[in-house]
Amino acid sequence: MGEKGITPASSGNKIQGFLLKYPGVPAAVIALLVLILTGNKIANGFVTSALMITGFIAILATGAVLSKKKKLTDDILILLLFAAGFWIKLCYVLYTDINVRQCDVEVFKEGDYSDFHAGYILYLRDFLRLPDFDVALHGQFYHPPFHHFICAIFLRIYELFLPKGTHNYECLQTLTLLYSFGAQYYIFKIIRLMGIKGKGLVDSALLISAFPMLTLFAGSVNNDILSLLLFFAALSYGIEWYREGKFKFILISALCTGFGMMTKLSVGLIAFPMGFLFVVRFIKDIREKKGLRTFGHLACFGVIAAPLGLWYSVRNLIRYNTPLGYVLKLDNKYMDISRYSLKDRLFGFYGFPIEDFYTNIGSDGEQDYNIFITQVKTMLFGYENCRDDMLMTLTGYFLLLIALILILVAFGGIIYVIATMRKRGKTVEEMALIILFVTEVVSIIMFSLKFPHVCSQDFRYDFPALLTGVFGIAAMAGSKRAEGLPGKGLKALCIAFFVMSTVYYAILWTYVKGEVLVVEPTW
Repeated sequence: MGEKGITPASSGNKIQGFLLKYPGVPAAVIALLVLILTGNKIANGFVTSALMITGFIAILATGAVLSKKKKLTDDILILLLFAAGFWIKLCYVLYTDINVRQCDVEVFKEGDYSDFHAGYILYLRDFLRLPDFDVALHGQFYHPPFHHFICAIFLRIYELFLPKGTHNYECLQTLTLLYSFGAQYYIFKIIRLMGIKGKGLVDSALLISAFPMLTLFAGSVNNDILSLLLFFAALSYGIEWYREGKFKFILISALCTGFGMMTKLSVGLIAFPMGFLFVVRFIKDIREKKGLRTFGHLACFGVIAAPLGLWYSVRNLIRYNTPLGYVLKLDNKYMDISRYSLKDRLFGFYGFPIEDFYTNIGSDGEQDYNIFITQVKTMLFGYENCRDDMLMTLTGYFLLLIALILILVAFGGIIYVIATMRKRGKTVEEMALIILFVTEVVSIIMFSLKFPHVCSQDFRYDFPALLTGVFGIAAMAGSKRAEGLPGKGLKALCIAFFVMSTVYYAILWTYVKGEVLVVEPTW
């Protein structure tokens, strides 16, 4: 027996409950400890590999021991999957240099305020002021500054503990590591809010915890992952507000939305699912004569979110006549795919997935012009191209095949959700997720057609659609129709996806890029 009223079992349940509710706390402690001990960089890949193997053995051993003792509940299994997901992200950060697999970041160099995210961060760090020039003429400076400002302050604080004149930009990956883990948590939280339990919840944890793009995001220091974290957090608290009508939830949702748009304006697409929740809740409360209170909540949301999210754009409009919603137009002959027809962009097929499954960005004479094919490639591999390495290619190919099957299952799951949502009693919330999915798909099509470049088709631009897809799979996995062989088959697919995603990014450090031959475009 332990202390009065507390048995070891109840104490363990409290720890388990805390970890499920606040997984970011131990993640932050571990991330900061690793930063202090290693500076977020282990040059020796074999040391990183040994660290990865040790961590995964510890997680597997814990699961095996608990299973043998009949204590491996679904909640504990989910915690172990979250631990494994965090571990692969952490190890990815350790073996990935700050200049590797980045999007629009370029090289960090003291005194070089380039037009990329690196220059933006260094500018804010050194001058602690907003850009005093026309941002439309300076690349990535058109983005709202929230992410870059946090990075700038974090750099300043971290460099206080370094020898004078030395710098370590790798520390910024501590932030993106935690943002990625936080986004993973809120995706899972929303699925749990939807009433998914048991094997459906475990399957969703398998899909999310080692999702390839979340691993890539952990090491990518642009503003994508913070905007996604705030998007999912805003939606999570918005759903809780819809259910309970408490002001604290709408307040947190408004702050997350505002700061999310202050990170990246695309977070504003949350207006579609959130707007649906607002309208339905408002109509319900009018019937119950509570409409005035609800209207006050909605007004508060707008008063908080709109100024936070739009002030930078309005400032640039006033000072430099930069259009609201301005997006940098890429001038890159290798990326340009404007010559392809709408039919090609939507339905064109060119040997995928049998012949080629890495992203083609034009520098080798090949381009990805189909929006959806590029989505799949970037979702799994980003812009990394390991086709000259047999081990990476085989691993990547199996990961791709499993992912393609799961994508088909996800579409089937979304149809299943639409057909059966009344049975689960959460029609409004589930409809909001369907609206989210449609919004993101339409958005990426419109964006890709308006800006006809290979990179405009990147899955990172409609990543929130993942939430609806995973929910569709989870809902189907928890249904009676998935009992027996179908459920076991789906579980096997989710496990295979988790394993192959983990293996791919566990061995990526071994890949050494060969000589890159850049050819002049013939188009």
